[in-house]
Amino acid sequence: MKLLLILFSLFFSLGGNAQNCFEVHKIKSKFLKEKRSIWVGLPANYHKDSSYAVVYVLDAEHRFELTHALTKELFEYQCAIPEVIVVGIPHIDRFHRINDLTFTDSKVDAKGKEDTIGYFNSSMTGNGLFFLQFLENEVLPFVNKQYSTNGFNTLMGHSIGGYFCAYIVPIQKSFSAFQIYDASIWYNDGDAIKNIQKELDSNYKSNIFISKGIAFDGPREYVDHHLLMIDSLGTALSGYPNLTVSTATYDKDHNGMYLFSVMDGLTTLFKDE
Repeated sequence: MKLLLILFSLFFSLGGNAQNCFEVHKIKSKFLKEKRSIWVGLPANYHKDSSYAVVYVLDAEHRFELTHALTKELFEYQCAIPEVIVVGIPHIDRFHRINDLTFTDSKVDAKGKEDTIGYFNSSMTGNGLFFLQFLENEVLPFVNKQYSTNGFNTLMGHSIGGYFCAYIVPIQKSFSAFQIYDASIWYNDGDAIKNIQKELDSNYKSNIFISKGIAFDGPREYVDHHLLMIDSLGTALSGYPNLTVSTATYDKDHNGMYLFSVMDGLTTLFKDE
C-alpha cells in the first residue's frame, strides 16, 4: 500500500508541467571541447539563506525527472531525507554516453567472454577522465556558485553510469557519497574493481550504496556474471575500514530496480540526518 501511494504521488508530480520543474544551464567545457547542458531541480522550499546537499545524477535524459520527484516525495511525505538539490547530467547521444562513462575499451562482454563484436572498441570509449574533469572542475563549481550548497555531494549512476561511479571512487576529490545501481562492473573484466584495489587509500572515507536487480529476462550466462561482478565490487569495498557500504537486492529487472534503489539508497544515505 505504501508503494502504491508513492507511485500515485509520482504520477501527478511527473505528469504536470515537467518542463518547468527544473532549470537548464549551458556550460562551455574546455575539457570536453563542446557545450554541455546541466539540469538543476531545486527543493520546493529552496531559500538562498539555507544550504543544501547536492545529488548529481548521470544519464539525466532518462533518470533526472524521476529522481527529482523521488527526493521531494522522500522529504515531504516520508520524512526520510532532507531537502536536496538534484543536478542532472544528460548525455548528448548514445555515442557520447558510452564515451563519457568509460575509461578504457572492453575486450570482454557481459558474460566475461571475449567480445567478438567489438562493441566497446577504442573508437567509442575512453573519455572518462575528461568527463570527470568536466564534473569536478566545471559542473560542481558552477552549481556551487549559482546555488546555496553545503559541500555534501553525492554521485548517482545506473548501469554503465554505475561503473563510472565505481571507477572514480579512488581518483575523484569532489564527491562525499556514491549511489551505484545495477552497475556494469563486468566492463573490461572488472577494471573498476582493479582500479579501486590499486588506487584507493586505506583511510579513505565515503558512503557507498550498491544495488542490483535479479529479475532479468536475458540468458543466464549474462545475468549470472553481471550479478557476480556487482557482488565482487561490494566485497572489494568491504575491506576498507572507513567506508560505509550498504547493499540491496531487488526482484526487479535492470530498469525496474531503479526506483527502489533511489528510495532505499537516499534513505540509507541520510538516515542519521
